[in-house]
Amino acid sequence: MRLEETPSEREPWQPEELRVLFGCPVFIERGRPAGGRGEAAFWLPLLGLYTGARLNELAPLRVSDVTSDKATDVVAITIKECPEQGRSLKNVASRRVVPVHPELLRIGFIEFVDHARKRDGADGRLFPLLTPGPKGGFGEAWSKWFGRYKRGLGITNAASVFHSFRHSFKDALRAAGVGEDVNDALCGHAGQGGVARKYGAKDMVRRFTLPRLADVFPICW
Repeated sequence: MRLEETPSEREPWQPEELRVLFGCPVFIERGRPAGGRGEAAFWLPLLGLYTGARLNELAPLRVSDVTSDKATDVVAITIKECPEQGRSLKNVASRRVVPVHPELLRIGFIEFVDHARKRDGADGRLFPLLTPGPKGGFGEAWSKWFGRYKRGLGITNAASVFHSFRHSFKDALRAAGVGEDVNDALCGHAGQGGVARKYGAKDMVRRFTLPRLADVFPICW
C-alpha cells in the first residue's frame, strides 16, 4: 500500500522563460551581479539545465569532481556526498555520474574548470565565492538572489525556480525517448524499481557505460 504523494508545485521552465533568462546580461554581456557570486551566476543555471542536478549538488562542486575518462574521452561530473566538506545528498540514489553536455563543452566549461585548477588546485571549489548558509548549504543565499534576479527579468511564475531546471531536464529525456532507467540514473532517482535503481556512480558506469550515458544528450537537447 502506497501513500499518495503530494504533487510538486515546481514546473519545467517554459520556453519563453528560458529565452528571457539566457538572453539576460549575465549570459550575453558577461554581467556579474554581486549577489550572483561571480561565475556562479553564469554556470549554475546552465549546469542545472544540462545536468538535471539539484542546486545543493552543484554549488559545492570541486575541480576533482570533473574528470575525463581516458578510454572514451567522455567528460563527466561525479556527484557525491562528503560531510567533511559540508556536502550532503538527498538520498543514496543521488550518488551518480553525469556526462557533461556537448553544449557546456562548447561554451567553455572545461576551460572554466582548468582555470579553477590553476587557481586553487585539484581540491579547489568551482564556485569559491559561495559560502554555507544557516542550514549548511552552499547555494542557500545564491538561491534567494536567483529568485530576485529572475523576477527582475519579468519571470514571475512562482513555479519556475532553480529546481525547475531538473524538471526540464527530465522531461527532455522523456521527450527524446530515453528509457526511464537511464533517465532515473542521470537524475539520481530510485525510480519505481526502488533498490534496483540505486546504482551509485561506479555501478552506473558499469551498467550503462559512459558513452551510452553521454549519447543521450544530442538527441534530447
